[in-house]
Amino acid sequence: MSFFLALLIKHAFIDLAVQAYLKDIDKKSYFSNAHIHYLQHGTATLVVAIFFLPYDLALLCGLIDYIAHWHIDFGKHRINTAFNIKTRSKSWWWTNAIDAALHFLTYYIIVQIAF
Repeated sequence: MSFFLALLIKHAFIDLAVQAYLKDIDKKSYFSNAHIHYLQHGTATLVVAIFFLPYDLALLCGLIDYIAHWHIDFGKHRINTAFNIKTRSKSWWWTNAIDAALHFLTYYIIVQIAF
């Protein structure tokens, strides 16, 4: 399995399955309990990366994912709030599509940095 594919699968599990166990996460605030979710991404990226890279580079990949995930999610939620975008509206789907594309771009960049 390629590193990139492993990161995409990791993202699906953390964003869709694991995140379901978190309650009252505030992604609209820059410093909040949402860092639990961002740390889950960074840690899972570290774990995946260990199978493909030296430990120091794997740690860097986890840190990059943590920081990127924080800012992408924060930005999306701030935009949805600022423009009063309602859940499941057409605009909401667009912000979610952009969010997903930015996360995938993050993984592409991580792979480019790592190799």
